[in-house]
Amino acid sequence: MRRLAAVLAVLLLAGGAALWLLPRMFAPEVDSPFEAAALLEQDVRAGGDGLLFRTEQIDVDAVYRALEARYPYAFALRATLRPNRTIELQVEVSRQAQQAQAQTYAAALAKESIDDGMTDEQKLRALHDTLVRLCRYDTDTAAQTAPDGATAPFAADGALLDHEAVCAGYGRAFGMLCEAAGLRSIYIASEEMNHGWNAVRLDGQTYFIDCTFDDPVPDRGEYVSDQYFLVTADELAATHSWDRTFYEQLLDSMEKEIS
Repeated sequence: MRRLAAVLAVLLLAGGAALWLLPRMFAPEVDSPFEAAALLEQDVRAGGDGLLFRTEQIDVDAVYRALEARYPYAFALRATLRPNRTIELQVEVSRQAQQAQAQTYAAALAKESIDDGMTDEQKLRALHDTLVRLCRYDTDTAAQTAPDGATAPFAADGALLDHEAVCAGYGRAFGMLCEAAGLRSIYIASEEMNHGWNAVRLDGQTYFIDCTFDDPVPDRGEYVSDQYFLVTADELAATHSWDRTFYEQLLDSMEKEIS
């Protein structure tokens, strides 16, 4: 009997260990923050409630930057560490109803602004000009010492619905417009500059579009500058600083997704 009890105890312990490790066994293995961001984007667009990853494979800050670049909604990324060496990442969208409304409006604007006979460059220019004419730079929010990054000026609805935004709002709105037009763009955030803008790939070459810098302050109505439309990295580097390697790798990873 003692021997049987000992065997049962070992089996129970083994079963408990297996249950403890089970979530880790099913956590997706990822090779980069770009792959993790792609999975999280799929999850949030499908209405999911988060994903588990193996702790040692995740750099939360890098995943956030990659997801921010490819997903045009303003959001927070919640990270919860589990005792079984997994980490749960959850995307919490700010003011989801307003941002969804902005996405609907972006689709209507894109339809009005472009037609099938345009090249991708012409479509990008039309969307750039539409956004700059529609929105004005929110100098009051920009002047705040500690602004709330979850508010409308930092999101696409600020630019598209309220017609007033800071650079994050411009960049996310442009991302929504591109998505509605079937064009791929990313949002680049520069901590050094406290500024953001967009990048696209055309014929294998990376180009940058800064709608904020192309919108004069004070606002000049219909006037649109093209100084920062489809500029190369070397041209942009005269006035901007950013993590070139990170965003080039992100664009590479996105191209592999559709190849």
